[in-house]
Parts: sequence; structure tokens; C-alpha cells
Amino acid sequence: MSLANRLTVFRILLALGTFIALIQKNIFWDAAAFLFFVVALLTDWFDGKIARSTNTISAFGKVLDPIADKILIIGTLIALIRSGLRIPLWGIFLIIIRELLMGGLRILAAKGGSVPSAESWGKWKMGLQSASILAMLVFLLVRDFFPMAVFHFLFVPYLLTIVCVISSWSSAYLYFKQSRRMLEKTWQ
Repeated sequence: MSLANRLTVFRILLALGTFIALIQKNIFWDAAAFLFFVVALLTDWFDGKIARSTNTISAFGKVLDPIADKILIIGTLIALIRSGLRIPLWGIFLIIIRELLMGGLRILAAKGGSVPSAESWGKWKMGLQSASILAMLVFLLVRDFFPMAVFHFLFVPYLLTIVCVISSWSSAYLYFKQSRRMLEKTWQ
């Protein structure tokens, strides 16, 4: 297994660590979750860079990398609900629907003989979602240490979830638009 793919597998473990830490509901574990999430984001950046620079881009990596991203993003959002942040369930539901549809699209593309790589809009989506969730984790830590400091800003995680939903569905629209011909062939 290449170093890039090992980093992707490590990101899945970090995503699980983030989830487990957040559901503990205490200051120490919230700080650990923040650290796990940041390291997971770094592995996401490094695995792609390493795969390209060492020419070790693989079908395995093309499939596992977006799965690792989904586990990290969706798992963290779900765990943040348990932490008491105002995160709308409908937002997470819409993100999960999008990811299931995209997974189906990727399966159809693979049956056609190609495994699509992440396009720029998919990277922008991941960047916006990562930044939004990172901001929610910072919000959680500030709330842990200074509860009254965030009292007037309790709506922020809600708005950041909406950013995640909008970026998610915007990139899905572009993927489906790009894949229209391939989809039409499968409808026959």
C-alpha cells in the first residue's frame, strides 16, 4: 500500500477518533476532537500531494479518499449534535443524501471503465465544509471555556451547517451536469 493510501486509511481512523472524542461531552475530549480533525485535514492535503508527486495515484485511492472525507465530515457533524450545538438534522440528512447519490454516480462511472477523480468543485466543497466544521469545533471549545462569550452567537453552527449543505449540493449539481451523457447511457 502506498504512503498516500496509508494516510487516507489513517484519516478514517482520525475521523473515528474525532467522533468518539466529541460524544464524550467534556472539555478534554472536545480539545482532542479538534486536534484529531486538524490532523485529519492535513492528511487529506498530504495524501493527494504525495500521490501526485510520487506517481502513486491508484483506483483504490480514488475510491477511498472521498469515502474518508465523507466519514470525517458526516461523522463530525453528527457528533457535534450530541455536543449541544444547534446543527439542523435536516442539513445532515441532505448532505447524506447527496453523498449517497454521488456514490451511485461513481459506481456507474466505474462500471463504464473509469473511476472519476476529485474535480475542483469537489475540492472546494471539501474545503468549505472543513472550514465550517473547524469553525464549529472552535466555537465548541470557546463555549467550553467561556460559556457566556458565545451566548449571543448560538446560531453560528446552524448557519455553518447551511454553508455545508449549499456547498455539497452545488458541487453535486456540477458533477451531475458533467456526467449527464454517462447517466443517459445507463437509462436505456
